[in-house]
Amino acid sequence: MQNQANLYAELADYYDQFCAEVDYAGQCAFAVRVFEAFACSGGRNYLDLACGTGQHLQVMAQSGFVAEGLDNSAAMLAQARSRCPEARLLLCDLAAFDETQCYDLITCFLYSIHYSHPLAHFADTLKRAWQALKPGGVFIFNVVDANGARQQHSVVTRVQQGDAQLTFRSGWHYQGHGDVLDLRLSITRTGTGQSQTWHDHHVMTATTLSDLNTQLQLLGFDVTLLEHDYDRLTPWAGHSFNAIVVACKPVV
Repeated sequence: MQNQANLYAELADYYDQFCAEVDYAGQCAFAVRVFEAFACSGGRNYLDLACGTGQHLQVMAQSGFVAEGLDNSAAMLAQARSRCPEARLLLCDLAAFDETQCYDLITCFLYSIHYSHPLAHFADTLKRAWQALKPGGVFIFNVVDANGARQQHSVVTRVQQGDAQLTFRSGWHYQGHGDVLDLRLSITRTGTGQSQTWHDHHVMTATTLSDLNTQLQLLGFDVTLLEHDYDRLTPWAGHSFNAIVVACKPVV
């Protein structure tokens, strides 16, 4: 049996199981180190873009930040509300939030910035992050360079749930031109003689680190690229195809 659905909405209850290997605490600790090294806005108001089930929100709130989250999935936000009830949650697309100088720190982990498609929406997301930051605030997110996504990159996670096994597959592919980065997702649930499969396809935005750097600088950001390593702050050497972006809004 196959179902075509938005997996993030239909299977939000399973999302944390599939992301069990994600080191949310490590990513948040990294964000705090970057914030302490780069920010000079004077506060700790925090927004997580594409916050999902609120894993980052919970950790950052425990680290002393006033946490807010944004996601376009009501099902995901319901999970986030249960995990972090004190957080303000916004239901909207990445390119649609409208805040002005509210936040000292904005993050967007798990390559979620690429969900902002087409390229005009991607640019709007960057612009809205600029507008939402206080002077001296920091925007941290991770990206993949389109040149590193020319081949299919797949990740498979298997989770046992009672008598059933859940298999989650995700992978992106870039054809080598244009701004379309395809992400294909599927979940298969097998057990008790039955099998169900859900499929989903997301069109994401492809960009290069060079083009992204230019976009951010044109907005006014001071940009630092770091290696995709949450254990340390290492300047990007220019060889890998993914990086962590630290975009700082200068104090005028």
